[in-house]
Amino acid sequence: MKVDGLKPEAPTRLDVRRVQSQVTDSFAAASKTGRKLMRVYVGVWGSTYDRAADLYQDGVNLLEGAIRRGEEMEKAFSHRIAPVERRASQQFNTLQHRFGDNVEQVTRTVAGTSESIEGQLEKQVERMLVNFGIPTRDRLERLNQEIDRLNIKLDEELARQETVHA
Repeated sequence: MKVDGLKPEAPTRLDVRRVQSQVTDSFAAASKTGRKLMRVYVGVWGSTYDRAADLYQDGVNLLEGAIRRGEEMEKAFSHRIAPVERRASQQFNTLQHRFGDNVEQVTRTVAGTSESIEGQLEKQVERMLVNFGIPTRDRLERLNQEIDRLNIKLDEELARQETVHA
């Protein structure tokens, strides 16, 4: 068995400039890669910030646009509903006036009917009392007045007789 790879080689002459150049180049490449990585890191954060700021501004713009649109719709709605409100108010006032007139007319009719029914009822009661031979209120009042006049005449006659006998 033969092992060729384990033989020590003779030290060769080391080219310091070449090694130094390789180290410098490697350091420069690493530095360049590190800078690129740092730029990527900062760029990602910057892009994220820019997108977040854009997203925020889009949200603000959306909100402001919605407010403006709402105001426009409110004005349009008010403009369209105003004639309907005026018509409804006029119709309500008309109905209210008609209702008031009808209430007054019904009140007068009821009052008139009530008086008419009351008069008819009184007449029927008077007829019933007359049929039963019971005097009516007016008749009793006239009789009371007549009794009062007769009492006065009687008192006068008694007073005159006392003066004659005295």
